[in-house]
Amino acid sequence: MNIPVDIQIDFLWGDQHFKKDNWGDITYIVGANGTGKSVFAEQLKKQFKQKGLKVRYFGADRIANLASKWDTTGHLATDRNQKGLDIGSFASYKSQSDELGQSIDALIELQSKLDLQIKVETILSDVFHKELTFQEKGGFLNVLLADKTTQKPYDLKKNESHGLKEIITLLTFIYNDDYNCIILDEPELNLHPQFQQFILQEIKKNAGNIESGKKIFIILTHSPYMLDINNSDDLLNYIVFHKGVIPSFISSYGFDAYQLDRLNRLLMRINTNHKTLFFASSPVFVEGYIDQQLLNLIEYKRDIPLGAEGVSIIDVGGKDEVDIMYTLCQELGITTKAIVDLDALFEGKIRQTIANRPESSKYLAKQGQKELMATIGDLQTLSGEIADFLIALDPSNLKNPSTEFSDFLDTLKKIHGEHALKTKRRLTFLAVQRISDEIYKYIDDTYKIKLSRAKALAAYAIKCFELSNVYVLSKGEIENYYSTYTGNQYAIADNNKTDYFLAEYDSIRALSQEQLLAKYSDLVELLDKLCPITTVDIKRMVAIKLSDWIHGVQSLFHINNSITKETIETHPKTQWNTYKRIIDLIEFTSDQKTNAFVCRFQIKSQLLKDCDTIYEFTQDTVPSQFLL
Repeated sequence: MNIPVDIQIDFLWGDQHFKKDNWGDITYIVGANGTGKSVFAEQLKKQFKQKGLKVRYFGADRIANLASKWDTTGHLATDRNQKGLDIGSFASYKSQSDELGQSIDALIELQSKLDLQIKVETILSDVFHKELTFQEKGGFLNVLLADKTTQKPYDLKKNESHGLKEIITLLTFIYNDDYNCIILDEPELNLHPQFQQFILQEIKKNAGNIESGKKIFIILTHSPYMLDINNSDDLLNYIVFHKGVIPSFISSYGFDAYQLDRLNRLLMRINTNHKTLFFASSPVFVEGYIDQQLLNLIEYKRDIPLGAEGVSIIDVGGKDEVDIMYTLCQELGITTKAIVDLDALFEGKIRQTIANRPESSKYLAKQGQKELMATIGDLQTLSGEIADFLIALDPSNLKNPSTEFSDFLDTLKKIHGEHALKTKRRLTFLAVQRISDEIYKYIDDTYKIKLSRAKALAAYAIKCFELSNVYVLSKGEIENYYSTYTGNQYAIADNNKTDYFLAEYDSIRALSQEQLLAKYSDLVELLDKLCPITTVDIKRMVAIKLSDWIHGVQSLFHINNSITKETIETHPKTQWNTYKRIIDLIEFTSDQKTNAFVCRFQIKSQLLKDCDTIYEFTQDTVPSQFLL
């Protein structure tokens, strides 16, 4: 539907204007918290009304007036509608609900419109096994529900769950033909995933051309279960919000036919995990679920709060799928990153995507190198030549080869079949990255030059990837980083990868943070490039809180230098009843002649686990500079 919109919100985007003309039957507004979606929805409501649409907007607190608030005597405390809805004030309820984005007038709509009653009551009866009745008494309207098994009526407002209140009020306006545009802020509130999908299903049934009696829906959501994506056309109805810049959307794809076909094939099997990209401020795509599980586990063990930082590590099923999702995010204006196996330099579409990025061309030109695809082509050629030389080596001339070199050479010599050349090049390139020093011992001067050249080209190519926020696992694939895997690094059996991961998972869980950092330093370094290195530093906060207590002890000593440990634990000036919850006072020693003291304490284990450090301060300690 063509509805020209021009919205400018200066405190969100400065002078930038959001402009959009075409709106689908259902438009999804997504993005991280704090990006202005609800403020935008209010502005959208105004402009849609100005265009002649019959709009209802429902905010995130839409059922606030349907919630019970009890005081200590068992009566409703701050509820103006304690007796029910004042029948004489129905018009006021409706106007206020419309203005404030609330839905209490759904009860009035249900009571007054038989067709709505029938539709909603049918759902309540057949799906939820509830019966709905309306009670008018003393000039007030109350809505009662009864479970069909007990037949005992109860007050909807006081005794029904938030979830069913949401469903009843949402369905009322989804079915209500007084409106042809519904804006819903977080329709998933209070609903478990299956009920979210049910509401989405009812929305889809009623969405369509308003001239034919249907409605258009604008859905602001944080739930992947509320997102409906079946093909690339559906994505044209997504608006993505970001911090500090105007929201972005796809008006038309910059894909070729092959890319669009690949995108549609992926979208046919998109799942809730994939959909988290719409809510992450920084989605990170990886090839497989094992990569995702391992990297998340490492960050968990390091106490890195990925979720709080808006980072979501998403597995997509292969390097080509990484390319699709990466490219899609570029189209949507989402800042994204990715991790790919080393063979991404030799196979897959991601190479061409990176080659087309201006960062790559600019960097390679500055280095005096060819374009990326030509650079990779030279790298493949060199890898093939080195492979042929190594295959021709006489095993008897090898002096004490390492186990890894022997595994590599043995695997290399067994390669045959249609894709033999590609596989030989890939394995040799992996070996060049991992054991180039040993390979160097077994090749002549000509091939030593080739080896050095291959390493240099690889560095250029990997740098191009990194400039586009795509990071390469330089050791090969995720299994090559395992500490528990001792098999052939060049022939890791796919059907055993889950078993290898489970063994590694158990090993990691048993490690301390120090051991983890030592064993996985390469992956930690990679993760720090991908994710904000923000840690929750509870020691810093404890030290801040203790500064007042330290000052209190110092002040007390200044007044009376004969105080003892017992004095500190009883004198009001030290507020010991407050601080004893976080520390144990070990000892307090003083010297009245020198007017000096030493106070020693320990942090309680519920704040700092596995910390047996004893801290101390003196009369000269600066409280505000005290560190743990």
